[in-house]
Amino acid sequence: MKQVVFYALAAGLVLSAGCSKKEEKPSAPAVSAAKPAMPTTVAQITGKVAAVTAQAQAATKEVAQKVEAVKSALTVKPDQVMAELNQPIADIKAKAAALGQPELLAYANTYKTVLLEKKDQLAGLTSQLKALPMADMLGEKGIALKNQLSQYTAQLAGLKERYSVYLDMLKKLGVNLSAFGI
Repeated sequence: MKQVVFYALAAGLVLSAGCSKKEEKPSAPAVSAAKPAMPTTVAQITGKVAAVTAQAQAATKEVAQKVEAVKSALTVKPDQVMAELNQPIADIKAKAAALGQPELLAYANTYKTVLLEKKDQLAGLTSQLKALPMADMLGEKGIALKNQLSQYTAQLAGLKERYSVYLDMLKKLGVNLSAFGI
């Protein structure tokens, strides 16, 4: 029995050694032929990377332009707020109704800033008027200060009225108005 196992093992070894395929070493011309293919692949990859980079840069420019457009749409200048003093309240209400929450917030923030500046100007004028001697108060300087004071008071009242329109619209949208108190 030992002999049979020994012969079976020997036959299996011979068969496996005879049937296995030997690895062939590539010849020198085959290696040199593979080298030119490598730079072509690197060139293709470099070209694709450059194309993707160009696309990314174009997309970045496009996004930057869109961001600037949105930013300018959401930026309200104090001059725009002061110009609204010449518009009727009905027009302001119609305009506010057509705006979205971000635009309304931008207007409300600008109105708040302008209102605070007007209050500071009024306080400065009032203190100047109080500091004037009685003789000057009845004179040209006092009259000019009083006229300017009444002009600023009228502007402040108009600004507050228009500001409340924007705040009412924000309130309807459910925005917390605690930051907009003056």
